[in-house]
Amino acid sequence: MSSGIGDTLREAREEQGRSIEEAAHALRLRSAQLRALEDEQFDGFGGDVYARGFLKSYALELGLDPAPLLDTYREQVSGEDPVAAAPLMAPGGSSGVRTPRAAPPGWIAWVLVGVLVLAALGFLGQFVGSRAPEVASPEPPVSPVDGDADGEDADGPAEPEPTETEEPEPPAPEGIELFLALEAASWMRVTVDGTVVFEQVAPAGETLRFPGEDSVTVRYGNAGGVRVELNGEDLGAPGAPGSVVEVEYTPDGPSDT
Repeated sequence: MSSGIGDTLREAREEQGRSIEEAAHALRLRSAQLRALEDEQFDGFGGDVYARGFLKSYALELGLDPAPLLDTYREQVSGEDPVAAAPLMAPGGSSGVRTPRAAPPGWIAWVLVGVLVLAALGFLGQFVGSRAPEVASPEPPVSPVDGDADGEDADGPAEPEPTETEEPEPPAPEGIELFLALEAASWMRVTVDGTVVFEQVAPAGETLRFPGEDSVTVRYGNAGGVRVELNGEDLGAPGAPGSVVEVEYTPDGPSDT
């Protein structure tokens, strides 16, 4: 059963008159990855943290608010509670360090759950009767006409039937597409093509995306708490839990610095 996520992405892209390939080029992703999001084939992303990261990036590229889509994903795809999954950030959100908060009264929690359920039902109602994928009908077999069993007629051998060839998918754009999925909190400093773009503690549950042209260098304060994906390849953790590691990522792969 469709959750409506794929239909929302596809309709937004088509309203802008963009093809899958054009959107993939703008995001420096492979078109097969965006097609999987529109078809709601989330199993191929290597885990929920990666799937949510790709979904958020695609929604922002299309000018959509990713929050309702992520809530729908957590509720209908991964089975998470959207309220419990939302990270608690420190005021300002710059340090990435969580601060303890007093538990709200029980009746407030029930009110919030009721509001979220009504919002989810209203959101899903917009996508009832979503389109089913079209299935191409097979071509009927071609039999020889006015000829013998070998398909030859009086004028000579029959001309071979032209065959349609599937247009190859354009090669993936050059460069670097780095995803960092935080399984545990970690301080990190990220340098993209010589410029420091991130230097703070990232909380557990976050997925960060860093595109680059020539190199992306990351210094990890807790290397065992971060899973790395480089240009679609899952590299796992760059080191042991609690270890400080610095890795440079280029189109050719990772290397320790």
